Amino acid sequence: MKIAIAKFGLVGLLFASATVFGGNPDRSGGAGATQLNINPYARSAGYGGANTASVRGIESFNLNIAGLAYTDKTDIAFSRMSFLQGSGVSVNNFGLAQAIGENGDGGVIGLGFSSWDFGSIPITTYDNPDGTLPTFSPQVLNIGASYAKKFSNSITGGFLLRLISEGLSDVRAQGVAFDFGVQYQTALNAKNEKKKIKKEDFRLGISMRNIGPDMTFGGPGLSFRAINSQTGADRKAYFAADKFNLPTLVNIGLGYDMRLDQTNDTYFHRLTGSFNFNYNAFQSNVYGFGAEYAYKESAMLRVAYNVSGDKQLFSKNQENPEYLNPVYGLWAGATFQMPISKSGTSMAIDYGYAPTRIFNGMHTIGIRLTVGGKKG
Repeated sequence: MKIAIAKFGLVGLLFASATVFGGNPDRSGGAGATQLNINPYARSAGYGGANTASVRGIESFNLNIAGLAYTDKTDIAFSRMSFLQGSGVSVNNFGLAQAIGENGDGGVIGLGFSSWDFGSIPITTYDNPDGTLPTFSPQVLNIGASYAKKFSNSITGGFLLRLISEGLSDVRAQGVAFDFGVQYQTALNAKNEKKKIKKEDFRLGISMRNIGPDMTFGGPGLSFRAINSQTGADRKAYFAADKFNLPTLVNIGLGYDMRLDQTNDTYFHRLTGSFNFNYNAFQSNVYGFGAEYAYKESAMLRVAYNVSGDKQLFSKNQENPEYLNPVYGLWAGATFQMPISKSGTSMAIDYGYAPTRIFNGMHTIGIRLTVGGKKG
């Protein structure tokens, strides 16, 4: 029964994702809360979003929440991103995933916190343009709570609720967003009777992200005092703040594991190829291609390349076509993971690089602790 429900959900999500296709690149820049599309997790940040189908554990928070279901026991991650290297903006991120019941039979719950640090910005006014006044710093905080579950050995699904808060001390916008995701895996290669290994090597993943009501800014910072020069009437007036959409997007990804050598009970070299189609309702579409090499699931190197799918990109009459989508180019990352106890607990150091059109890219460094579970 659970398998039937999971398969029905997979088909339903496929149809649901198809109904939202048909985005308009002319709407680029028309959404707010775009920080939701920045991945602060170091391991997947270097994969360019190409691993929608194969992302696992706490890294699933900002790509495909269905992968959270593969948490064996406890997964803890902390990362720090240098956003637009040279701009002085950074992102601090913390995530926790915990399996429920024996072998995660009750599913997996997760919590995530992401806070942006813009530093101290001088206040300038018409009368004081030189920045001699006190400083201010915008506050951007995202808090997510999620649940994911294995419906069978092949199908996992999950959802996430994210609270969004951004603004200044006297002007703020708050909202909520939902993510939904499904992953499917199966073995394309037949079982090798001599080596007695049958691994799921083909993966499909679909996620719908940032679905929620419009947000709007409000607060005393949008008010001003107006005095009628003739009557002397003192009134407090407010500027009207328009609503803005969330940056809704859909990811559809494929992944395939190639095991380069095998023994009777394990393998040492893995090469995974990945593909991802990203539909963003407020940007041009993006096609991502990625590959990850792993040695004993302890040392990993990954690389990805994203290209824009917008036809205008190839138009001779289009000036500066790279402005159509800021997500492009070559991404790269690395992981070094080692066991720290006989119970299966391991610690990993991750690094991810993302290209940007201006400044010097985005660099993310993270530490991940997997308690009592399998590596990877």
